[in-house]
Amino acid sequence: MPRERANGEGTLYFETKRDRWVGAITIDGRRRKVVAHTMTEARKRLDAMRAANDRGEQTGDGNVTVASVLDRWETRVLAGRDLEPATRDVYRWCCDVIRDELGPRRLRALTVDDVEAMLDRLSSRRSGSRPLSRASLVKVRSVLGQVLQFAERRGLAVKNVARIAELTPAAARARPRKSLEPAQAQQLFAALLEERLGPMFTLMLATGLRPGEAAGLMWTDVNLKRHIISVNHAARSERGKTVITDELKTRGSRRTIAVPEIVAEQLRRHRNTQNTERLGARSWADSRLVFATRAGTPLSAANVRRELKRICTQAKVPVMLPNELRHSAASIMSDAGVPLEQIADLLGHENTRMLDQTYRHRLRPSITAGVATMETLLATQS
Repeated sequence: MPRERANGEGTLYFETKRDRWVGAITIDGRRRKVVAHTMTEARKRLDAMRAANDRGEQTGDGNVTVASVLDRWETRVLAGRDLEPATRDVYRWCCDVIRDELGPRRLRALTVDDVEAMLDRLSSRRSGSRPLSRASLVKVRSVLGQVLQFAERRGLAVKNVARIAELTPAAARARPRKSLEPAQAQQLFAALLEERLGPMFTLMLATGLRPGEAAGLMWTDVNLKRHIISVNHAARSERGKTVITDELKTRGSRRTIAVPEIVAEQLRRHRNTQNTERLGARSWADSRLVFATRAGTPLSAANVRRELKRICTQAKVPVMLPNELRHSAASIMSDAGVPLEQIADLLGHENTRMLDQTYRHRLRPSITAGVATMETLLATQS
């Protein structure tokens, strides 16, 4: 028999078939329920629902799903935050992961075990997908925690189970970034001279451009007479398709940088080669792009990775990921004594925090050391 609580405070009773305690209360003419494994927990949840209603907050009826709250949080909270495009993309990616894993789950029935089971699945990952690193799992858990906090404030959830969930000890740590030593960089520079995308990788290694910035570079942003390029566009993947956007990763990403003369000369030769390719092609998608496929379409990140891996293997240097060319550029310049502030400006960082944490350095005054360092490194290949 249901056990009545005094003065209309609601009802607590035990469901034998489902082995659980149920709390019920009528709010605005609608019967609301909470469930728990113990009477004490059911009472707490019932009290929280009633308190939320007293504060004028919306209360759930037990049927609200994780997916529906995710949708509300993205619309009400995420959309209003002043975030860099790349940061917003990470939040949306986390939301998509959570939606795939827990979307249909009823919010009030969500447990710590459910969250930890999700994290365990992601750490070993489903077939066809790479396991998530520990850092990625932390991001997913953090976003879920923010969503559940949003739900708590509206009486849709009683406990933020994401804040309690622990990561599996087996979660893979992110692979440390590698960096080429100066001699290895020279070896790679030499191998790039005869490669179709050699000028792209040379530019990235000489200036520290992000892979997306190099792939999104347009001829209108290149001034070969003055040996400068402007970073105004980037390539990014959207729903499996590479697109060019003017939304850059950070506020400091939009910048104009000098390039060594040897790199400028490679870009001149590349422009002539590309003009020949374009004349011989049936169609050319985008003549603005400095680096493109043989059909003039934007380069995909996967193809760029494969091409760089092949070149590194043939050159007998450590296999680099495209972003590790950027890491190598910063490391070589730092080791040569270029001030971190100048390297940060060159790489498009807003401050030196990332460089302080990542790169070894010796400080000494130098205004043109970035270009001078790469000029010296490349001189042996001219």
